[in-house]
Amino acid sequence: MQKPLFKLSTLALALATTFTAPVFAGGFTNTTGGFTNNGDGTVTDTKSGLVWQACAVGQTFNASTGNCDGAAKTYTYTDALALTSNFGGQTDWRVPTISELQSLVDLKKTNPSINKSLFPNPPANWFWSSSPNASNGSNAWFVDFGYGYSNYDYFKGYDSSVRLVRGSGDSVFSLLSLKDFVDNEDGTVTHTKTGLTWQRCAVGQTWSDGYCDGKAATYKQEDAAKLTSDMSGQSDWHLPSLRELQTIVDYSTSQPATNLIIFPNAPSNKFWTTTPKAETTDNFWYVGFDYGQSSYTSKTTAYSARLVRGSLNSSGATTTPAQTPTISTPVTTGSVDLSSTLSANPSPAQIGGDLTYSATITNKGTATATGTQATFFLAPRFMTFKNSSENCEETGLSVVCQIGNLAAGANVTKTMTVTLKKAGGISSSVSAKANEKDANPVDNIGKVTTGVKK
Repeated sequence: MQKPLFKLSTLALALATTFTAPVFAGGFTNTTGGFTNNGDGTVTDTKSGLVWQACAVGQTFNASTGNCDGAAKTYTYTDALALTSNFGGQTDWRVPTISELQSLVDLKKTNPSINKSLFPNPPANWFWSSSPNASNGSNAWFVDFGYGYSNYDYFKGYDSSVRLVRGSGDSVFSLLSLKDFVDNEDGTVTHTKTGLTWQRCAVGQTWSDGYCDGKAATYKQEDAAKLTSDMSGQSDWHLPSLRELQTIVDYSTSQPATNLIIFPNAPSNKFWTTTPKAETTDNFWYVGFDYGQSSYTSKTTAYSARLVRGSLNSSGATTTPAQTPTISTPVTTGSVDLSSTLSANPSPAQIGGDLTYSATITNKGTATATGTQATFFLAPRFMTFKNSSENCEETGLSVVCQIGNLAAGANVTKTMTVTLKKAGGISSSVSAKANEKDANPVDNIGKVTTGVKK
């Protein structure tokens, strides 16, 4: 019997929704690859119902030529989120999420990597999304429309371009629920919204008693693309495309940027896709599951692989795999809200001496946090790891502490002791995460700066 899985935080790409796009008087319409040019300076995504401004903020739509005149302006993240517009008689324009913004990337084009017939005179700039960096509240996600890659580590005080969107794309691009995934009880899981069936373990790991044992293998892209499997008695497993692999990224968490209930012991590695970089066959796209970023590199690089069945078609829906699961719909109440504080003792400290970091993780929410972890980040140039609390493991650049369930209102403290080897000021941090979406991820990271004397 198949079992439904509950409460997943991950982002979907371009599926069907019931949002009805507005009807514009006059002008013309032209449909290109799932997008409709409404002829009035707006473009409708026919899959999600989202309506985009054809021009970047700062440009002016020329109704007589259909062009975007002028140059795009740039804004800090805060100023971008404060932008308003009454374009087309509508006032609910906003900055898109990272998943929404990625849906505009044309992977077959560069400089710019967007369809110029839909978005005329587009700048090949970095564009802000509204999505903050899950591990650093000072940074946020952007998309580079020169080459199409996305990244999380851009300081909010820097300037980037902006393209506004309106509409209820929530059912398409918002965080998914774990109820949408079905455990097939054979090391695979089916996502009922996309129809894709995933192997729960990375290639090289072994599925055993609900867990992925071992270490993920790495391959050159051309070898990863040739991987086969007969898991679950099926032979049509394949390396995913970029669009497919992005559907299991959880942009609200990191290290790994996916859900550990669905993909237990998931490595924070870079994973290959079958999608080549535009205008070349030497570079291919990958997804980094440390933070969820998408980029491309030489096909000779060794990265990990995860296999999938089914495929996303051009409309954003999927072909139906052999298994058609049925699920029940659970009811989820309350929310999880983790916060972290970090202290160091002694301060100031001495070269050659020990320094103990104490991290307190508190669940300020109204629901129990499951699979809770606290991660201390090491600075190898300044320190060497000595010991830590129970259920903590040193991984080279970090110490990961397993907390498990953390009830609403409860807190727990974990410690890590290091030996100092260099003088100066050491800035250290700890990050907390759980399986559930965090109601306020900004305070998940605790920081402390300690002086080290000779």
